[in-house]
Amino acid sequence: MARAGARVHNPAGHAGLIDNAIGLISALFAYVETRAALLAVESKAMLLQLVAVVAFALAALIAVVFGYIFILASLIAGIAHGTGVSWTWIALGAGLLHVVLAVVCVLLAKAKLTGRLYPETRAELKRDQQWLKSLGKTEPR
Repeated sequence: MARAGARVHNPAGHAGLIDNAIGLISALFAYVETRAALLAVESKAMLLQLVAVVAFALAALIAVVFGYIFILASLIAGIAHGTGVSWTWIALGAGLLHVVLAVVCVLLAKAKLTGRLYPETRAELKRDQQWLKSLGKTEPR
């Protein structure tokens, strides 16, 4: 009885190298499996949260578009009533104004895209590539 209480617990046991290696590998797989399960649970929760955010953003966008349309229709009717000009001509002018604004926005966006994307990263990668080429030339074969 005294010997059982005084015995030191060895977590690796008295198994051989192969049994210890198998134990290590199974522990690593168990670790990866639990982390993957945790990631799956968190990913599912994040996906549901992302879907909710996208749905609310889409609903807000739809509400803004309808609000804009109603405000524009009210302005057209008010201007037509106030000036005595047919509402179709005012609506045509508003439509042409929107087309011109859209073309200007597209041209401005195109002007912003003329530069190279990620110029610093490209320069750094080019320097790395040149450095790697110089390593190959200086090493004896």
